[in-house]
Amino acid sequence: MSLTTQQTKQIMDAAEAKAQEMGLAISVCVVDHNGLMKGFLKMDGAWFTTNDIALGKAKAAAGTKRSNGDTADRAGRPVFQYQLVHMGAVFAQGGEPIFEGDACVGAVGVSGAPGGPQDEEIARAALAGI
Repeated sequence: MSLTTQQTKQIMDAAEAKAQEMGLAISVCVVDHNGLMKGFLKMDGAWFTTNDIALGKAKAAAGTKRSNGDTADRAGRPVFQYQLVHMGAVFAQGGEPIFEGDACVGAVGVSGAPGGPQDEEIARAALAGI
């Protein structure tokens, strides 16, 4: 099983639609199960810093196969710090794994909302349609 190009586009489109509904400009990144980028969208008006953060959130969710909301409280632990420094993983709300059955096929990362809960809401909404 693998994440398709069509699914990647659907996820990014759904994230953009939810962000527009919320009046936000975000960046959204979709990665495969190895944390390699499949797709990226930076909405007009999103800050340049959101690019790397969205990718980092997606990498973190793909690497742990868990919602970043479930791992954010552990971000200060040495193993998580290692992943931050050496892999660019960002353990903050807004990263969600993508599953096909029991297999993690990738993850989505969202950055640009004024807080983690909104990034997480957009990421979860992006996955609702696939």
